[in-house]
Amino acid sequence: MKVTAIETISCDAGWRNYYFLKLSTDRGVVGWSEYDEGFGSPGVTTIIEQLGNRLMGKEVGQHERFFAEVSGLTRPAPGSVIGESIGAIENALLDAKAKTLNVPCHELLGGKIRDRVKVYWSHCPTWRINHPKYFPPAVTDLQGVKDTGAEARERGFTALKTNIFIHDDGPVHAWRPGFSVPFYPELNVDRKVIRNIRSHLEALRDGAGPDMDILLDLNFNARPEGLLKILRAIADMDLFWVEIDNYSPKALAYVRNHSPHPISSCETLFGIRQFMPYINEQAMDVAIVDAIWNGVWQSMKIAAVADAHEINVAPHNFYGDLCTMINANFAAAVPNLRIMEADIDRLPWEGELFTHAPVYEDGHLIVPDRPGWGTDPIEDALRAHPPKLTGGLLQYKRA
Repeated sequence: MKVTAIETISCDAGWRNYYFLKLSTDRGVVGWSEYDEGFGSPGVTTIIEQLGNRLMGKEVGQHERFFAEVSGLTRPAPGSVIGESIGAIENALLDAKAKTLNVPCHELLGGKIRDRVKVYWSHCPTWRINHPKYFPPAVTDLQGVKDTGAEARERGFTALKTNIFIHDDGPVHAWRPGFSVPFYPELNVDRKVIRNIRSHLEALRDGAGPDMDILLDLNFNARPEGLLKILRAIADMDLFWVEIDNYSPKALAYVRNHSPHPISSCETLFGIRQFMPYINEQAMDVAIVDAIWNGVWQSMKIAAVADAHEINVAPHNFYGDLCTMINANFAAAVPNLRIMEADIDRLPWEGELFTHAPVYEDGHLIVPDRPGWGTDPIEDALRAHPPKLTGGLLQYKRA
């Protein structure tokens, strides 16, 4: 079965766009993947279209050959948007290959180890603070934070993850200087930030109760000095993990060695070579792997290396429902799984975009057994929601 065409399609996803790759074959089988341009990754679509030309007339099943070939061709500039483009194509090839064999993708990965995957409700209540137009009810104060924690518990979730917010300086707003919101490149941490982190976590705990696993995501928003100030200030809080992004393995290892909480990291890394310095430095307790960026086949290799070093992995997953199903297949097959990320707040029109939605029961995602990833985008629905000019971290604003 040979590749005959590659097409990219995007659609409106509220505060951002969703991006999809459609891979057609000479047998009528279509492979799908989802990728992203809004998380600091402009230009992925253009690279997919260029690299995809090398697939025309090639066998769908030879995804490892494709990876090796284009990795060589792009060797001077590995990772980043090139890595994401390769990963998107690899995932579409896997979907087509599994559909041809009439098996779910997790069968290609060695078969599923688990039928259900524990998830944490990510961006809780982040989306309701940052984007209340698309994810109601709006959260405007600490009472709203508490109520969202209670909702997570009442809906059967046993874990949730939140971010940094400022509550005592006008309307509640996100603190994301690592992403230039606000523009504050010093990344220093003052008493106000620490005070607000504690207040936010306390409100979540009050609502969610003592049995909820709470995860805190600090992203790139502080340097080691500030990270340690935060970690010491919340040492008495019972947290599942603190998530930190940092491009210095030694600096992250120093933070981890002085942290009272487990540290997760690495969601923005590509390939085993980028993960190895962090693994060698024992810089994190849990390695977060973005199987959408890396491609699931390559992500299984990363997970295997982490397993050999006694480190569990967790998928990075904050995209559309197709990405959730892709990650579900990865999480079902990988032995050293810690937990899986899932955004539970969804767009009002999300259900129109895919043939099947993820199913959650008692805080777990049910692993699909349908061929391929277990869901397909619906093209007419995607085209009925045309994309914005841009979105995500790179929101376009007219002067």
